Amino acid sequence: MGIMKDINNDYQQWTKKLELFRQESALLKYRLSDMVDADDGNVFLQKAEYFQNELLFKDESLKKLIPEVQYYKDLAENKLHLPKKINALHNKLQKDIAKFEKQFFILSKEFNEQMLQHL
Repeated sequence: MGIMKDINNDYQQWTKKLELFRQESALLKYRLSDMVDADDGNVFLQKAEYFQNELLFKDESLKKLIPEVQYYKDLAENKLHLPKKINALHNKLQKDIAKFEKQFFILSKEFNEQMLQHL
């Protein structure tokens, strides 16, 4: 019972994090679009292309992580798992999400710094 509670807590925490990243990515793309529209001299266009590509790359990473997190929960709920398999998947997801979080934070920080320079 305790293990299922831990698995459910991890699942909920990871799902919330990934949803927040998805929302922040959408917000950054919206802000990027506004900046490109306001850029009369096309000075920001090259930077905008870089950020657009990076945000799209992050979206693709999210699209891969979300089903993996769901699979983790489904595997545990169906009780068809081997403890080693659950532990290996848990460790992989924990590392992948932490890596994504770090990379997304760096991109978001870089984006916001560039926005301040562009204003």
